[in-house]
Amino acid sequence: MATPAVRQFAGDIRFWEIGAGGARKPVIPEPTDPTGNQPIETNSLVFGYEAGDEVNVVSKRRGARYNQPIHSETQPGTTNVTTTLLEVPPLILARMLFGEGTSGVVSAGAVSAVAHTVAVAGVPYQLPHRMLLASPAPVVSKDGDPLTAGTDYVIDLRRGQLIAKSNEITDGTELAISYSYGAHVSTKIEGGATPTKSFYIDGDMEDRISGENGELRIPQANLTTDGDVDWLSAEPIQVTLTGPVIVAAGETAPYTFETYRASA
Repeated sequence: MATPAVRQFAGDIRFWEIGAGGARKPVIPEPTDPTGNQPIETNSLVFGYEAGDEVNVVSKRRGARYNQPIHSETQPGTTNVTTTLLEVPPLILARMLFGEGTSGVVSAGAVSAVAHTVAVAGVPYQLPHRMLLASPAPVVSKDGDPLTAGTDYVIDLRRGQLIAKSNEITDGTELAISYSYGAHVSTKIEGGATPTKSFYIDGDMEDRISGENGELRIPQANLTTDGDVDWLSAEPIQVTLTGPVIVAAGETAPYTFETYRASA
């Protein structure tokens, strides 16, 4: 008797963001991964299907046959996917903010006597770099004369922000600023402009009961954040993304799943 086909899947789920011209950007770039994209910790992956409209053709003959269906069919429906993620890399963080995210490595460096105009002295002035070094100490000059750190200004080295402390820096003051900065990874998200993004999703699946392997491919899912996300939650943040699955160009179905195992 054949073993009952009880299923329990686990999988390495990888997301690529689909950009202009179909370019795919790894959600978690990892050079040591065979695909160049590290699997993302995923708590659930659920497919849904909404049936299309039902079309009925009814008889107009006399008697009991009147208005009885003589043909009925259901139009094709739409497929959607909902996934809950346990980790939030920068490109997924951009989904939480409904915006565009960019990330890159900033090499260590230094700038010397770069001109800056402090538009509003009452708020911190953001310098172009973060992770400023304490040694050598930043130098801030006005009209060629150095200002005094701690008296005329303070600099938040981690955030790269200058905060005015005296009347030496007022609205519109022009400063020359020199500083050094360390290497760091910078991620910037401009939120509130792009509610939905397209993703290519690949799942390297394993049936933990039978040992059978499988390959799940979703060529294009247009996903947005489902529900509200509490940034100050006492628990680690989980993000749920949901949206329709598209039959992408060159594909025959919205998604495919293929299983394989060694033959006897």
